[in-house]
Amino acid sequence: MSATGRTHQQKITSIVLADDDQDDHEFFKEALHEIAPGIKLTIVKNGDELINLLRHYLPDFIFLDLEMPCKNGLECLTEIRSNVLLENIPVVIFSSTTRPANIDTAYEMGADLFFIKPSVYKELTSSIHAILSLNWKDPSMIKEQYFINGRYVAFM
Repeated sequence: MSATGRTHQQKITSIVLADDDQDDHEFFKEALHEIAPGIKLTIVKNGDELINLLRHYLPDFIFLDLEMPCKNGLECLTEIRSNVLLENIPVVIFSSTTRPANIDTAYEMGADLFFIKPSVYKELTSSIHAILSLNWKDPSMIKEQYFINGRYVAFM
């Protein structure tokens, strides 16, 4: 349980997607609606919008792109993890980068999972479904599974 008394049960009712790519918004929205139509999705287009939103809204889950205008994903992640009201919200990096150094850095800065954006809609749908089906009661256990041979790896 966090200092705020908020715990993250398996039941996810609200997600924020922070991403500046309009096509990614549409694909993510369609995929989420297909697998979990009851989850409320809020989309922000840059890091400033995300941080402003989080000042008055606490989602159950955040999907966060690394490359965004105003504030990038790592800057947002730093702010989220340093705020007692936000620090326990699961954050999944949702990025097109496959560079191992970027993946390591994101995990080291507090990401709970690193998800490389698939180029095929069906893969996106099945991946979001799999991610949301994980046991998010203890995100550190999920993160630990992706530390292999001394390096963090992306969700596959």
